[in-house]
Amino acid sequence: MRQGRWLIMLLLFALGGCTSFVARQIERPGHDNREQLAWFRQLLKRGDFQFDTMHTQQGVRMAYWYGQPRAYDIKIKIEEWREGRNPALNFTLDLGGQPAEAPVLPARGSVILLHPWGMEGSTLTSWALQLASAGYVVVMPDLRSHGESADAPVGYGPREADDIVDLVHDLRAANRLPGPLYLFGVSYGGTVALFTAPKLADVHGVIALEPYANAAAVIRRAPASDLFGHRWLASWIRQREVDQAIQRASRQLGVDLTHVDPGEALAHTPSCVLILRGAEDNLIADDALRELARRSPRASYVDVSQEGHLILPVRTDRLLPPLLGWMQALPVDNHAVCPSFVPLPFAPSLTASPAAHT
Repeated sequence: MRQGRWLIMLLLFALGGCTSFVARQIERPGHDNREQLAWFRQLLKRGDFQFDTMHTQQGVRMAYWYGQPRAYDIKIKIEEWREGRNPALNFTLDLGGQPAEAPVLPARGSVILLHPWGMEGSTLTSWALQLASAGYVVVMPDLRSHGESADAPVGYGPREADDIVDLVHDLRAANRLPGPLYLFGVSYGGTVALFTAPKLADVHGVIALEPYANAAAVIRRAPASDLFGHRWLASWIRQREVDQAIQRASRQLGVDLTHVDPGEALAHTPSCVLILRGAEDNLIADDALRELARRSPRASYVDVSQEGHLILPVRTDRLLPPLLGWMQALPVDNHAVCPSFVPLPFAPSLTASPAAHT
């Protein structure tokens, strides 16, 4: 499988050069991770999460996972080490013997989890199981052109937001989405959450981990940030070719990627919004998110120490307890002061590579 992907990449470079390769990544972000994410889907099935589909008003088939609140016996171990400035994780999750038989809990609300670029809903399985254990109904859609959802043209935020609005309306019509409602997105999904919030009248709170403030800006940083899978691509792809790819993809998608900016949506969101970024994130710029957060008096921005773009979403050990507290502290009145957020301290289990501890 890995060799096949390398051959495809080399073929794309040979036939169309770097511009065509980058444009393809932008236009068709993906179904390439299905095999690697199978373990997450198996965990969701063991936990009695239900897989379902619906069609939006635009006729886009949306696939999603749906989970009831359950008292799962979850054991999670996260070990982090560093080789120079490069962090890495050992992550294990144990659901115990019969998770589908775990007692159902009273629902204290619902959370829509929105996955990163190129992934699918099951990517956020750890968050889903822990939020369900905290009493929340959890919905994990595959965004358009990802996972099992239809290959509809992506929009880098606005189109996906319309899909999520239709999904929410569909679930509410079936009485499957008890309030209050929270939107929780990671990276690409974080930006989708920001675009979605003002389109729904009663979102209680929004959590966006590492959203991008401008689609074109983050695409320009992608090759050097492992977003396309291989850091060595940065030495092959020149900035001029990335700009050409952005222009080509904009024409193909019918979206001006240089103007996909969630700031206007954020400015019209009445609920509290929490924006988090890993302090060592080399994809999402700190100043861009600070400027984004200034677009709304209801938004707050927190830089989480010691974490990078790929590591921060895994750190439920540092983020989940204070996030649950933040969610419960949200005011009913949209004019009241939003709660503060402080992540738990960084405490790696390992300080060097695992080989040094064997």
